Amino acid sequence: MEFTPERFREEAASFTKNFNETAMSAAEKSVRLEKKGNVGFIVFDQHEEKANKLSTPNMLRLYELLVQVSKDSSIEALVLFSKKPTIFIAGADIAEIQRLASEPGVDEIIQKLQSIFTFLERLKIPSIAAIHGACMGGGTEMALACDYRMATDDPRTKIGLPEVMLGVLPGWGGTQRMPKLLGLEKSLDLILSGRTIDAKTAKRFGLVDKVVPKEFLEDKALAWAGELAKKKEKRDKTKPIGERMLEAVPGGKWIIFDQAKKALMSKTKGNYPAPLRALEVVKKTYGGSLDAGLKEEAKGFADLVSTPESKNLIHVYYLNESVKKDNGTDREIKTKDVKSAAVLGAGTMGGGIAQLFAAKNVHTHLKDINWDAITKGFGHAYSLFEKQVKRRKMKPSELDNAMARIQGTTHYGGFKNLDVVVEAVVENMDLKKKVFQELEANCGPQTVLATNTSSLSVTEMGRATKNPGRVVGMHFFNPVDKMPLIEIIRGKETSDEAVATIFQFSKAIGKTPIVVGDGPGFVVNRILAPYLNEAVFLMAEGVPPKKLDAVLESFGMPMGPATLLDEIGLDVGQKVSKILYQAFGERMKPPALMDKVTEGGHYGKKTGLI
Repeated sequence: MEFTPERFREEAASFTKNFNETAMSAAEKSVRLEKKGNVGFIVFDQHEEKANKLSTPNMLRLYELLVQVSKDSSIEALVLFSKKPTIFIAGADIAEIQRLASEPGVDEIIQKLQSIFTFLERLKIPSIAAIHGACMGGGTEMALACDYRMATDDPRTKIGLPEVMLGVLPGWGGTQRMPKLLGLEKSLDLILSGRTIDAKTAKRFGLVDKVVPKEFLEDKALAWAGELAKKKEKRDKTKPIGERMLEAVPGGKWIIFDQAKKALMSKTKGNYPAPLRALEVVKKTYGGSLDAGLKEEAKGFADLVSTPESKNLIHVYYLNESVKKDNGTDREIKTKDVKSAAVLGAGTMGGGIAQLFAAKNVHTHLKDINWDAITKGFGHAYSLFEKQVKRRKMKPSELDNAMARIQGTTHYGGFKNLDVVVEAVVENMDLKKKVFQELEANCGPQTVLATNTSSLSVTEMGRATKNPGRVVGMHFFNPVDKMPLIEIIRGKETSDEAVATIFQFSKAIGKTPIVVGDGPGFVVNRILAPYLNEAVFLMAEGVPPKKLDAVLESFGMPMGPATLLDEIGLDVGQKVSKILYQAFGERMKPPALMDKVTEGGHYGKKTGLI
């Protein structure tokens, strides 16, 4: 299936029949070859688009230029470079992945495209991937085919293989080249989770060779390429010493595969085929030839791309992409960045919200009526940061700096200049109205006032103030550090400006916002309440909570209903269920057991009692 320069025209004609002349012409404008002395630069700059993608036309154009480089004796080193300000290569074209799902011979198509990166890898001259911005999926696989990788220290530089998040596996050599470069443990971590890492972490992993400031990337890459050209220095393919030691231990690599599978099954319960198939491919091909491994990888990709899981995950991808382009309203509204905020109520939820804000560099006041409550909120925030330190996602010094961004207070001093305030007190309408009246008296006119209510009317809260337009719902889900969704509730008088500000702020802190109407339970709790009610009815009838959770998790729920109630708080669940019962009648009738449990002070995780 390998491309050769001799067969290029024939193969290119076969591919291009599916693409119009405009697409092929755009590819010529998007991928070009520049020469700087004895160094060739293949420059990616997707024509009339913000992101570089590895579409089939672009891949064919890349191959054409690689053939030119191989025949040009004046080019003694090669650099792959992007002109986009925040993107290296965003990955493969998702629309083409969707199209492949309905085409015959997918594995053969993938093998032909794989051979382009193999051609790059086997160039007789040294090659460097100069990475700034997002380097995802196929972009990372292209970088792996280069001899060396240089990346910028800019926080926007992220590198990874997120294909499993789309229900497929890396199909252009990722399952083959990454394990050879990084070893099994690190590569399986990245391939099976789909997570991305920054440049410094990538260097620590061995995925990146040099980290430089973004302002000097082009010059540094050119200078390094010049040095490599003088030495005619291709990369040493010797495996890392850790890998050599691992292979010397009888059964060492199989232990890693077994541990990886156990971790996957614990996390996914076997409901997602892509990471399991990726693990199978790596296990079957590790230590073998590249060509045989690529063939197995292509077959794995072909089998996965037509699964319902992949189709649905790609649909979710498009939904998330639409959120990125949206502002939550039908108008174009320019919103300012949120730099300062406050959280009222230092319980588990309030402490979690404050921790999230601080983690995203937002200076945050954490207010409650007494210092005991504030201390508990600080303790919860600290514990969440501490977990990140233990997992090596944060340094101890970064923990200290993040905690310093949270300021405890029992009064409203300093609230005049805040951008956003989030109220997270108990679910009591009279109390919330009082809080919003106090906020209106103590905050500046620019401050957006948000409520974290899970079921109460935002409209009613807003009408307790003189300016209900700036009152909006911002409903987080517990645990705040893990749950990606935020419901933005538009009251009847909530302004577009307030909605857009909270919508954009939600995205800035890494959450996925949805705008919903102001009705009992909004969207999530209106769906969730009957599910949790039924779970409590079953437990009242004698079904053990652990068994109930196990059944629902095996069905595909990320968390069992008993554990979820424990996280939410049984007191919160009880109050929400009563509000929904009042609104919707018998079909939302809560179980009596909820009253009995909460009357005894058993609120779940927040009280240490289940």
